[in-house]
Amino acid sequence: METPEHYEYRVEINPYPYKNELNVMFVGAARPYPLHQIGPAVHDYILIHSVDQGRGTFEWEGHTYRIGQGDTFVIFPGGLFSYQSDETEPWSYRWIAIQGPNALELLATIGITPSNPVIGGADAVNLANIYEQAEQSLGKRSGEILTDLEAGGWLRILLAEFARQNADKLPASARILTESERVVEQAVKWFRSQYMLPISIGQLAASLGYHRTHFTKIFRQITSLSPMQYVQRIRMERAKELLHTSLTVEQVAASCGFQDPLYFSRQFKSSTGQSPTQFRDQLRTIQVK
Repeated sequence: METPEHYEYRVEINPYPYKNELNVMFVGAARPYPLHQIGPAVHDYILIHSVDQGRGTFEWEGHTYRIGQGDTFVIFPGGLFSYQSDETEPWSYRWIAIQGPNALELLATIGITPSNPVIGGADAVNLANIYEQAEQSLGKRSGEILTDLEAGGWLRILLAEFARQNADKLPASARILTESERVVEQAVKWFRSQYMLPISIGQLAASLGYHRTHFTKIFRQITSLSPMQYVQRIRMERAKELLHTSLTVEQVAASCGFQDPLYFSRQFKSSTGQSPTQFRDQLRTIQVK
């Protein structure tokens, strides 16, 4: 629809209560007139704008940013902002408003903070499609659970796109992994969930597209351990936890991937300097004291 200040303007509001850690409040799109300005003002929620085409300026906490096609700017709660469409190339943009106790923390993990509120150079068509899908999900009125899941899903896809564009600003815990790091991360997750089963490093390496020798090499480069040493460490850590319980040594061994209790005892002593029984007796002595 056309408003007195826009050639086109629309907004879809989430009709359901906000209960989750990260919530979509509303999604919209606009093509304002040249020199159309919002602010100076403040919001009590997070508002994200991505530019489809054209240009404009974004003023945030005393800084001025020139914004163009494919760029995104983020308004944080309580911060003074204004933004204005260009006189000769007025912009069109999409926006999404979000809130929730984890929203600020999540944005920070992908490098979007009050001191870094702009993400540049994304594929504007791709971003527009994601916003469009999020907007449509709110318009369906599918019920609270379905609407929240669908809109929240598109929001996370949008944030993933920002993370890709923002790779150079990501903290170490959220940065884009190299191929070797990705493979090792997959292997580590597999080891941590499957340590109680017989493990074939050769088969795992093949499933990840690597020869065992090369896989072992990159695994050691990143973790400083061979794959089997890493598995052994996981098993020993778990064994120590289970020795705090009433399980027998045999049951602990089986729970940690050892079918032979004697072999388990030898490996445990090699790792800790104590047999499982000695380790458990020491725990009991400490607890009595």
